[in-house]
This record gives sequence, structure tokens and C-alpha cells, in this order.
Amino acid sequence: MRVDGSVCKRIARDSLKGRWLKASFTGLEASIFGVFTNLFTGVLKLVLLTALLLIFCQQVPHYRFLVMIAILLIAFIWLYVGSFVKYGYLDYNLSMLDKRRPNHGILFGASARWWNILYLRIRMILRIIIGGIFFIIPGIVIYYNYAMAPFLLEERKNISVSEAFHMSKEKMKGHRWDFFCLRMSFLLWKVIGVLTLGIAFFWVNPYYALTETVFFNEVSGRAQALYGRESQAEPAQKRRGRFSDSENEY
Repeated sequence: MRVDGSVCKRIARDSLKGRWLKASFTGLEASIFGVFTNLFTGVLKLVLLTALLLIFCQQVPHYRFLVMIAILLIAFIWLYVGSFVKYGYLDYNLSMLDKRRPNHGILFGASARWWNILYLRIRMILRIIIGGIFFIIPGIVIYYNYAMAPFLLEERKNISVSEAFHMSKEKMKGHRWDFFCLRMSFLLWKVIGVLTLGIAFFWVNPYYALTETVFFNEVSGRAQALYGRESQAEPAQKRRGRFSDSENEY
């Protein structure tokens, strides 16, 4: 069964009611550390920042060296610090949808597991690059195969990175296109964000991130516990029998 993106959006909007402002400031804090920066946009942003710094710092002695240091520092923050901030933000969004969990919004809460988190992010980047070297399509398929791995690593504290990859691939079978369409449905909002010089992202980013979290709950079969109804993906999971009882324990 397909996961309906409009249902995911509605659940996200309902969960944000009365909490938009806090969620927006938390999303803004997360974005500073590159949480919403993927491999492609990260390279574009670094190139743009390099060009701007080179233009405006030409009067500063040794400006090229200083620009290089600044760009390396930003890249380090996005890759290293941004890695465990990303998982703190995932935990924040998971708790937004789960009334049984406290909603603290501590973005650095996953820093104790920084090695697993950084390792997963580097492995994802390398797999996407290797898949993209041969053909574009395999790189995209690989990306969507492992899209749920960050959620799984954050939600299930005792699993390894390899297990997170394997479980994500299983859960995304039959749902890669659904997730692609869900993300594309935010394209206009992202264009508006760019046209407003990033101001619209203050509201769009938390909506986008929470909708993706709802999608994770749907393909994980957690809707019954969280929303009191059967997950959109649950009937197909039952037919295929791909998920063991131990995998569904949280």
C-alpha cells in the first residue's frame, strides 16, 4: 500500500498546532549547523560562500588563506557538529509526534554517540557518490533506500550502523517513490524560501522535517501506537512478512 503524502502533511500540521513558534526556532538553530544541508546543497552553499568571501575580503591581508580556513571550518561544523545536531533534531521531531515521550528539543543530546552518527553520515555520502559515479539513477535509488537509516539509528539506540542501513532498505521497499513524491511536494515551498532570502524557511523547515518524521512512523508501522489507527504501510508489511516482532519493538 502506498503512503499518502497528503496524510503525512496533515498529521504534521496537526502536531504543529500551538507549537509552530518553538518548532521554528528549533529548526532555525538546527539549520545553522547544516541539518538541512545534504551533499548536493552543501557543495553549492560552500561554493557560494567561497565566492562571496573572496569578493568581500579582498582588502584583507592574506585573504585567500583566511577564506580557505573559514570554509574548512564551516564544512567541519556541517559535517561533524551537524551530524549529532541532526540526530538531536530527529529526536525532537519524533517526540513531537509521540505524546509518551518528553519534548525537550535538546539538539546536542546525541553527542555521546557521535562516532556512530558521523560514521553513518560518511557511509551514506560515499554510497551515494559511488552509485552516482556509474549512473545518476543508482545514486538516487541508494539515497532513498537508506533515507530511514538516520531515524532508525536515533530511535533504536542499540542497533549498529549496518543494521540501520539494512532495516531502512527493507522498510523503503515499495515506498521509495512515495518518499520522492513527498519531498517533491515541498519544491514550491523551497523556491519561495529562496525568493524570500530564506525567511520562509523559518516556517517551512519544521513543517518539512516533521512531515518526513511522520513518513518514518508510517513505514515503521507505529501509527497505531501514536495516532490510534493502522499505518498506511502496515497491510503491505503484514502480507510480505518482512518485519519481525523484534524489529517493531520500541
